Amino acid sequence: MTILESLLADSIFAIPDKAIEKICIKRGLVSTDLFTLILESTKEYQLATADLLVWLHDAPSFVEQEVGQNNAIAIKQDMMDRANRIYGLYEDSKFSGQKIGFIGENWNG
Repeated sequence: MTILESLLADSIFAIPDKAIEKICIKRGLVSTDLFTLILESTKEYQLATADLLVWLHDAPSFVEQEVGQNNAIAIKQDMMDRANRIYGLYEDSKFSGQKIGFIGENWNG
């Protein structure tokens, strides 16, 4: 399995290969390289996953014959929350939320 195929496998929604290739290039990955479990735990792959979640969040919603794709507000919010958790973990510049956790004895989440 390639990196491109592994990122495609993370979503039930249709994603153009070129979108994933662009994300990979921006994160220093080669989409045709072999996917491994070691690669999956790298900063670059995790940030590419977050970028893909943001791409899905920002993708338009299509509805045909009352069947929706990627149009539920809760699903989109979950995608952004997951992406922000990854961005926050790696202190990436795309992080747009607050860090959730203990501040002294107080929980800020």
